[in-house]
Amino acid sequence: MTINANLNIVDVATVPIGLPRNTDRKLAVRALVRSQLSSADISYGFKQAGTAATFPVWEDAYSIGVRFNDERSNIFVDGKSFTGPHRKGEAHILYLSGVEQIDFSTPRHTMEVLLRRSFMREIADDLEVAHVTDVGRGLFHIVDDQVLLNLALRIHPYFDAPETLDPLLADHFMWTLGIYICARYGDLSTRRPVVGGLSTWQERLAKDIIEWSIVDGVGLAEIAALCGIRTSQFAHGFKRSTGMAPFQWLQHRRIARAKRLLAADRTPLADVALACGFADQSHLTRCFGRLVGATPGVWRAAVS
Repeated sequence: MTINANLNIVDVATVPIGLPRNTDRKLAVRALVRSQLSSADISYGFKQAGTAATFPVWEDAYSIGVRFNDERSNIFVDGKSFTGPHRKGEAHILYLSGVEQIDFSTPRHTMEVLLRRSFMREIADDLEVAHVTDVGRGLFHIVDDQVLLNLALRIHPYFDAPETLDPLLADHFMWTLGIYICARYGDLSTRRPVVGGLSTWQERLAKDIIEWSIVDGVGLAEIAALCGIRTSQFAHGFKRSTGMAPFQWLQHRRIARAKRLLAADRTPLADVALACGFADQSHLTRCFGRLVGATPGVWRAAVS
């Protein structure tokens, strides 16, 4: 099933969700899909009106979820029932493909990230270790994990502006999450030699590819393949060589291009944003302010 990034109600019905009687609470789902990342922001009971919705069935996959409020629910997975109150900040590892029904008895707000078994195999192959058999304890595993909460909080703001999420950042997030889940809650072996930096030609090529892709973006695996190394090896090697993760390097290069355009002429800020790979003027302003410490307009006036 495919969910568009601007969708706010589930559009495919396969697994029923039981809703309490005599209520007009709405089940709303927003999707965030970019490169390897497939995530959903799911809320029930915070908006009124609408009709009972149903949840999609995914391929062989787990859902890594983080709760943003206290809630109570009953989840049926492969004939087993998991019931109980859950606290704000808790996370779960749910074998999503086995979900049969979810009953919500209280308002609920979670962020769910899809961790496909195919991606888990890709991680293991990249690390040159055995494939992961399972993650979590059983079909539904509740964990109190600050790392997962922090990862969720880092990516959650992009649900409000999905067009500003770069493929490099989405890939970086998924590889970090995938390796952490598979190693912490699975049987992934991460024993390997310490990775050094990139060779001179690999570093130059990687920087050139990022420069050429400033507007359209590029995936982590694509750069790694062109450099002739594994994805995880490239990510570690690039940071060791440059002091930055690839997506951080991309952001700095976009800001550098924006500075050149701002200093050269009076091109409208909206046009500068698009020429530098930002989604719009507000996206440029946020990133520019974070890295430079001033808005593009203020900076332009200062250097003019």
